[in-house]
Amino acid sequence: MVDISDFNMVETICSTGSLTKAAEALFVSQPTLSKRLARLEDELGAKLFHRAPSGLSPTSIANYLVDSASPVKARVASIERQVERILAHDQGEVRIGVGPIIEQVLLPDVLIQMTKRTGNVRCSVLTERASVLMEQLKVGTLDVIAGPFGAGDSNLEEEGITSIDLIQERTVNVARADHPIFVTRNPNFLEYAYAAPPLQGTIASPVPRGLERRRLSSDNYTLLKKVVLETDYICGGPREIFRAELESGELRVIPDTPSVEWRSACLFQTKALETPLVKLFVEVLLACRDHYLASHEAR
Repeated sequence: MVDISDFNMVETICSTGSLTKAAEALFVSQPTLSKRLARLEDELGAKLFHRAPSGLSPTSIANYLVDSASPVKARVASIERQVERILAHDQGEVRIGVGPIIEQVLLPDVLIQMTKRTGNVRCSVLTERASVLMEQLKVGTLDVIAGPFGAGDSNLEEEGITSIDLIQERTVNVARADHPIFVTRNPNFLEYAYAAPPLQGTIASPVPRGLERRRLSSDNYTLLKKVVLETDYICGGPREIFRAELESGELRVIPDTPSVEWRSACLFQTKALETPLVKLFVEVLLACRDHYLASHEAR
């Protein structure tokens, strides 16, 4: 099998016309070069040089190899540059799947940090429910998923999937600032329609009775908040989801209402950490998680 070093050898012998001079140019001994040439001729089943007292002259086969060397060497150089870009996080794609809460709470900061630390890298993001994300991770459509999952599942480890805890906190219920629930004496929380993503598998405390009543279910919190701001719907989720609207006074937290403990994790195929871009994304995600937790502890 001809490799790139064989092309270099034949090209150098052609240009020098001498095994001795070619050996010097290639920084090998003359006997070593002679053996390499003999091996290549045996593999090809053809002589590459005519031997004469005046030196070596190329056969038509050798001339063909020399003519073919330039595009082959250019292709190899292109591959090497591409590998260097990938290792330098300057090229490639990472495919990310997130749940609706992680999309709002962590993902923006993660993507900002990724753009600062990478070059011409593409981040593809899919927001979906947990079951869809898990299925796509297992078949390899997604590289990393982050959402309503639990870490430390032995079944996942057996399937070659690593899971790492992200955020765990209790949810709050909010409504527009002039919602009737804030002015009604002894209001019945369960009388009002509810808006939130589907309840999924990482609710760490019992779901209060009544939360599955008349319900608007969507994975898009931007849409849910718009509905809540313009109707009598009540919306539930981690406080951070509503931070901007709570600070502006558009929304208010409804006190003494049912809540659940929501938790999340990031999951990835363990072998995927061998891919530099996936490894970097996980590192950035965990760093943003740590910053999020530290900032909320300080509040």
